[in-house]
Amino acid sequence: MRRDWSRRGSGQAGGPESLITPPSYHFPMRLEINGWASKMTFSATHIIPGHYKCGRLHGHDYAINATIDGDIGPDGVIMDFISVKEFLRGIADELDHRVLIPKKDPSVNIQKNSVIYVREGKTFQFPKEDCVLLDLTICSAEELAEFVLKRVLEKVDFPKNVRRIEIGVDEGKGQGAWTGKSF
Repeated sequence: MRRDWSRRGSGQAGGPESLITPPSYHFPMRLEINGWASKMTFSATHIIPGHYKCGRLHGHDYAINATIDGDIGPDGVIMDFISVKEFLRGIADELDHRVLIPKKDPSVNIQKNSVIYVREGKTFQFPKEDCVLLDLTICSAEELAEFVLKRVLEKVDFPKNVRRIEIGVDEGKGQGAWTGKSF
């Protein structure tokens, strides 16, 4: 069906003509990367001090998700998101089957071959090779999302048409934390 763009708005309010959008109108686009479906997942253990249940050593199956908002570029895409997926998958691989240790927590003592974590009357000692030392205060989903976003912003070259990136870290399906940065 051919549309007559000159009739835009000439019909009754709410009529079909008022919904016609001229081809020059620009809609921002969004790429969504589902970490579960794209296999950007990892299993890890951590402790959230001060929480009744989460203050115990426990683990999750995590997923790293992303959205990228922007304009369609001259090549017909916002950006090649395969490079973002590969980078996020690399972060997931670094964290997989590790004990997540927040090295900014003053309760963490990093030794030559072990990590000792003393918190709320509990002493945990882990082989250093089984840990990943993160530049965080607490290894919560919120801080993990910030950690991943920071790494992405340092390493991924986003084209000028990208307006915003958001990163989410799920602790199991259906629950997670998101953060983002606008350009």
